[in-house]
Amino acid sequence: MCTAGNSDEIIILSDDEEEEDKENDLSCLIVELLTPVCVSDRVSSSSIQDEDVVVMFSRGADVLPHARHDCPVHPFVATEKETGAPVAKNQLICDQCFCYICDKLASLCVVWCHSGVCHCNSHLRSNFWNNVRYVHLVGDLAAFNLALSEIDSHLRRAGTEFSWLLHSTPSK
Repeated sequence: MCTAGNSDEIIILSDDEEEEDKENDLSCLIVELLTPVCVSDRVSSSSIQDEDVVVMFSRGADVLPHARHDCPVHPFVATEKETGAPVAKNQLICDQCFCYICDKLASLCVVWCHSGVCHCNSHLRSNFWNNVRYVHLVGDLAAFNLALSEIDSHLRRAGTEFSWLLHSTPSK
């Protein structure tokens, strides 16, 4: 709740019911205004009567790193399986989009729009794409049916060496 009196300060109160130690409590904050603000200059008085809160200024939030399917800039169209080509405009990325399969920036994914294996269509709500991600992340360790949470850096290195051993041994 926010209240403003006739003075040059705004008091912001919390709805918490605990009344202990108000000096060190951050739920009550007094903000002193440097210059007086006349709300009537910016907002019509009829809208103030109908509203408890008036937004005077707003700024867009910073876009944080996210999987492509969660991108707030470019809409995503989900697919249940590989389609061989980008669906709708799934290949579009912002600076913070990550590839769900590779777990790296989408701009660095070498098969983002590669025909036959478009990582741009991947998302976490598909069993197909979850399996592709699992195999990509664990490699040859997938034969041991380990959960991703069970694989640490030592086991990942052992998996890399195991893969090298499998592929370097001549087949009979």
